[in-house]
Amino acid sequence: MKTILRCILFIITIYAAILLYQFQLGAIPFFLLSFYLFYEAFRVIKNGQKEEKLGNGRPS
Repeated sequence: MKTILRCILFIITIYAAILLYQFQLGAIPFFLLSFYLFYEAFRVIKNGQKEEKLGNGRPS
């Protein structure tokens, strides 16, 4: 489900970029995409830190 939503968001972003480039406003979708990518990277890093904390407390 999350993958489908990410693909839909990507397609909408591409469409918005094409549409806004016609009006010479092409930087706006890339600016918004940078926020999304920052959020995704932050989420991955935060989940990695949680897994490390859980992994260190378990006996081998």
